[in-house]
Amino acid sequence: MLREIFRQGKIVRWQNIDKETIDEIIFRTTNTRNRMILELMARGGMRIGEVLGLIAMDIDYQKLIVRNPRRGEEFETVFIPKRLAVRQGLCQGKDAGTKSRIFPITYSAVRVMVRKERSTAGQTSSGSGGR
Repeated sequence: MLREIFRQGKIVRWQNIDKETIDEIIFRTTNTRNRMILELMARGGMRIGEVLGLIAMDIDYQKLIVRNPRRGEEFETVFIPKRLAVRQGLCQGKDAGTKSRIFPITYSAVRVMVRKERSTAGQTSSGSGGR
């Protein structure tokens, strides 16, 4: 009985993806929104929830403010590469004073999108495919 209650959980092995494969996945993504999400995750080291939580007020060219990051602090600053900042266009059509999210989609929708883009590039989807 106790063995069943205190049984060790299943160990999930994450598949490491090399930089060239990540670049290929991003390059093959045709949807602008999906590509931007993937680039913020890959180049900025952001988690899915952090990317989805971005609002127009949080963006200042190469500097992004992540509110309520996973580490428990009030905010965290993320610096993105200049070439990503130049073509970001994240706030186009959004009022910088509003609190509406830049990417108004769900966490699970992004996970599905990441898996789809990985399979398009010929990568298998082991683990959660999130980060």
